[in-house]
Amino acid sequence: MLRSYADNISGIEVILGRLKHFELILSVAENQIIRDLIEFLSLFESATTILSASKSYPTISLCLLLRIEIESLLCTDGIKSLVIQELKFLLSENLDNRFPVTPLNISAFLLDPSQLKIDISRYLAQCQTTKELILSDMIKKFKINHVTEASATNYISELSPSQSCSLIITTTATSHRSSSTTTSSTSMKRKLSVESLNSPVKNLKKLRVNLIQKHKPTSTSNFDHILNEIQNYLQLDVNCDDVLQFWQSSVDAYPHLKSLAQIVLAIPATSTPSEQVFSTTGLILNAKRTMLLPENVEKIQMIHDNYNLLKKS
Repeated sequence: MLRSYADNISGIEVILGRLKHFELILSVAENQIIRDLIEFLSLFESATTILSASKSYPTISLCLLLRIEIESLLCTDGIKSLVIQELKFLLSENLDNRFPVTPLNISAFLLDPSQLKIDISRYLAQCQTTKELILSDMIKKFKINHVTEASATNYISELSPSQSCSLIITTTATSHRSSSTTTSSTSMKRKLSVESLNSPVKNLKKLRVNLIQKHKPTSTSNFDHILNEIQNYLQLDVNCDDVLQFWQSSVDAYPHLKSLAQIVLAIPATSTPSEQVFSTTGLILNAKRTMLLPENVEKIQMIHDNYNLLKKS
């Protein structure tokens, strides 16, 4: 609206003069305030456009980054316009209510490796957490655990029927004899891997790892494994153009974080895509209803919102 007015100041003044509404004609100082507002509010327009995207790229990982940029622009140092100073003060006072920082926002921010070196200590302090803790808590919250009984079960399903039966019988026998001596346990493991399965070496290695992880205590060791994975990831210093491509290629190095990224980065930052279905702008842009070019949407929206003012009396 302000941008449309600024582009048509001379024409608007002529029309208001013809209608003898001289009191509605803005002064030079007031027109300058409008130009200052356009420049200042353009960032919020850009941030809204970026976070409202639905399919082009993950948006939730950009929330905290845009929040940092907005905070830097709300600084009032060197601002001459009193109107802009007051507006920045009001926005700063209400930023936490309008644009809160949540653990999900921080987690999504950290799941973009290009952003790892940006200082977010003040946001971590607000949430009373650390980078390692917030990622590990998210992994627990979404129950991501790659060292589970399911991994061995999934592997069993890939074997032939005869191999599966042999494996199940042998594994059951092993579990019932868990209180036996170390010598008999070692003998049973040797029998399990060589005599009963008769499968390729690489499959035996995979099965061995799965069964070892299944039957050993996982509370402390598994947590340490996840923590080490998180710490190694947080040490990265990379430029990543496509965060989804990064995680697609990082399944071996960071399996838990990769699964977390699949969940978190799929969450849209705003509900704009769904709200657009019921909005006036959404109806205007819908290709099934009209062939209107997107650049004309703001003009049509302005006419729609101000129809009573613009229509003939």
